[in-house]
Amino acid sequence: MRDAGLSFPGRVLPLLAALVCLLLLALCPASAMAAKQVFILNSYHPDYKWSADIMHGLEATLHQYDPEVLIHVEHMDTKRNLDPEYLANLPNFMELKYAFLRPDLVITVDESAFFFILEHGARIFPDTPVVFCGVNTNPLPPLPRNMTGVREYADLNTNVKLMRRLQPQMRKLMVISDKTATGVAAVAELHKVVPPDLPLQVLEDAPLPELMEQVKGIGPETGLLFLLYFQDRDGRVHGATEAISAISQASPVPVYGVWNFLMGHGLFGGYLTNGYEQGRIAGNMAGRILGGARPVDLPVTYDDGIQLEVDMRQMERFGITPDRLPPETKFLHPKRGTEHEILVLHSYHKGFKWTDDIESGIRESLGADAANVEMHVEYMDTKRHPEPEFTYLNYILMREKYRSAKFSAVLTSDDNAFNFARQYRQTLFNNAPIIFCGVNYLTDQQSLSAQGITGVLESYDIVSTVQAASRLLPRAKKLFVINDATPTGLGNHNRFEEVRHLLPASLDIELLENISMTRLLERLPTLPPDSFILLMSFNQDRDGNTFSYEESCKKIVSASPVPVFSFWDFYLGAGSIGGMVTSGRHQGLAAGNLLRNVLRGQDAGNLPIITISPNAFIFDAKAMKRHGMDFGLLPSGATLINDDSDAYRHTRALWTITALILIIAMLLGILVVFYRYQQRKRRALERSVRIDPLTGASTRSAFESEMPQKIKAAVEKNERFMFCYVDVDKLKQVNDTYGHLHGDTYLKEVVSIIRACVRASDEIYRIGGDEFVLIFPGCGPDEVQRVWNKVLILIDAANNSGRIPYTMGVTHGCTAFNPQEPQDLATLLKKADQSMYTRKNIHTS
Repeated sequence: MRDAGLSFPGRVLPLLAALVCLLLLALCPASAMAAKQVFILNSYHPDYKWSADIMHGLEATLHQYDPEVLIHVEHMDTKRNLDPEYLANLPNFMELKYAFLRPDLVITVDESAFFFILEHGARIFPDTPVVFCGVNTNPLPPLPRNMTGVREYADLNTNVKLMRRLQPQMRKLMVISDKTATGVAAVAELHKVVPPDLPLQVLEDAPLPELMEQVKGIGPETGLLFLLYFQDRDGRVHGATEAISAISQASPVPVYGVWNFLMGHGLFGGYLTNGYEQGRIAGNMAGRILGGARPVDLPVTYDDGIQLEVDMRQMERFGITPDRLPPETKFLHPKRGTEHEILVLHSYHKGFKWTDDIESGIRESLGADAANVEMHVEYMDTKRHPEPEFTYLNYILMREKYRSAKFSAVLTSDDNAFNFARQYRQTLFNNAPIIFCGVNYLTDQQSLSAQGITGVLESYDIVSTVQAASRLLPRAKKLFVINDATPTGLGNHNRFEEVRHLLPASLDIELLENISMTRLLERLPTLPPDSFILLMSFNQDRDGNTFSYEESCKKIVSASPVPVFSFWDFYLGAGSIGGMVTSGRHQGLAAGNLLRNVLRGQDAGNLPIITISPNAFIFDAKAMKRHGMDFGLLPSGATLINDDSDAYRHTRALWTITALILIIAMLLGILVVFYRYQQRKRRALERSVRIDPLTGASTRSAFESEMPQKIKAAVEKNERFMFCYVDVDKLKQVNDTYGHLHGDTYLKEVVSIIRACVRASDEIYRIGGDEFVLIFPGCGPDEVQRVWNKVLILIDAANNSGRIPYTMGVTHGCTAFNPQEPQDLATLLKKADQSMYTRKNIHTS
């Protein structure tokens, strides 16, 4: 129906606006419009180690295929929440939340997410390809044509054989599990593989104290297998490693498992599957689908990255020697050469003078004892990043980095690190003794000894600094105190209030606390000439802006018409006059002395907290001159820095030395530039020589230069590997019949399939037109055969897809490298080549 009131401009302007929008869209970068989107549905919670490992593998692999891919993640949290009402509401919640998301691919992680998408995926994400991983269910339900993935393979049968090998008296198998989807699937699979002569007792979802009591009473005739335990029948939820730690401590026999994220928490070991490999293989499948492959053409595969891993601490506990374990065993947590591991946890960043001086003092104080100490050093960097979420990221990092560490002591510098160590002491540091330094103020000093905590209070001298300032400025009538609201600033405030009554009564005191830097810099120029400033701490203003100590001091000094005094050495040289100064080195020396006593066996709780550390009067002569101060009024024994009274007679010599240094520096600079230019050329040449541009495999020249080193390293480390020679079948016939473009595609497709089946640590070399060599470190014939079975399955799937007009195929031959009887490269090539031709002749016949 025509609107008679609509004018010509009113009809034309919307059309013009639409045309402008289309033009702007056309000008948008193609990458912004074409960025792929992947939706990952995780069955569990984000800080569950197994899920985190899978996510790392997925993200790393997906970004290799497409660095611009956008990843959306949703966590179902079904390890901790199996409430029927919650699960019933999830489909509607997901449909509402993601109504406007149209991902290019959906990835599910573990059982709950797999069955959720199987049932509801067509409604929430219609016509979207799906890749699953971490699924134990056997057999799988019928899959739609848009779904493929990676089955999680827990090698229960081989683990039972290992248990019988190490416990010959074993006549019964006790299994601990829960009733999560993964736990139920694992127990069902276990019933299929346990031999009839081995009775099976499954302790499902019993309360943890009850489990511990049952485990305490078993003997060597019982093998103990720990699967999963997150929630008991009473609804109590346990952390991923809480249960295994408690069960291991109670058990008189080794505790075996099938997942490697439990290692380091009491698990003896076993043939373990790991999340990263699940994620990597699923990520490869996802990358191929995003590149155009159809899920129906990619058969469901198994994760074969299972590794026999054992904890040497548990081996020692149960008297099991390495010679009783198979050659492929990976030994974790061997005894260290040092007697103690300690962690030095700094609040601030490396390069900050105060922090560096503390660490220097600690190392100096340890002296000869340092030979028995392995020192780990971490910098929390909370001066530059005070946000709570950044502190939590520090926790996540240290939880992963030190989850197997056993610290003899944790030494912290400054308030933030001390508060962090106290908060996470049990979860991160296993209640190790804490020694602090650089802490400004303690409200619970008396209770620390009972907690096994001691340390050094930062004993800066406010009173002596203000008294010295009053002496240098006899006409001063007002004191302005600048301070922030950080933990250090709050400690400063409390300390100042404690000593306020000791300050000169003639001074009128005003506190400039928790103010924005902008307002502070506006106020400073208006200060009266008969006043001075005491700068305590100003690293963060009221608006949340952060500043280094040096930066804040320079800003304040440049805006202030009156002198600025301080009691910390890191302000010296930034414009501060100085005062009764404390230093990081003295804090570190005192804390290091306490650390030595703890490492020698003393209880940290019995070592008294040091409340007074050495200070000294230090003043900046240059800053004093700027304000016309009388050097004769300095306190007795004061030290001057930046004093240029003797500088004149050294000027000529310094200029001469400076000129020589500049000439030498210029020559060195020219040499460095030339050297770097040559290095860049060499690296570029090495890259072009090492990587085959067609297939992405390493080249023959890389093979000939690297293999002798690999053989040498394998002998030194006593590490075996498998050496496989691969021939691409009928490549010449494909080239002659269909053209070299098809031949190139054939080679790339074969290498892509092989790369999807091998581990990241395995090497692929192209040593001829249709000839390749594969190196499998740490593997034996059985593991390599499983890889080739997968390769052949994927090649058959590609042949049956109808995408290519010829039949692909490869023939391989392998030989094992034994470090006890080493062979040279020529011998390995000859044996693998003979094996390959034997297999090819059999196949031809």
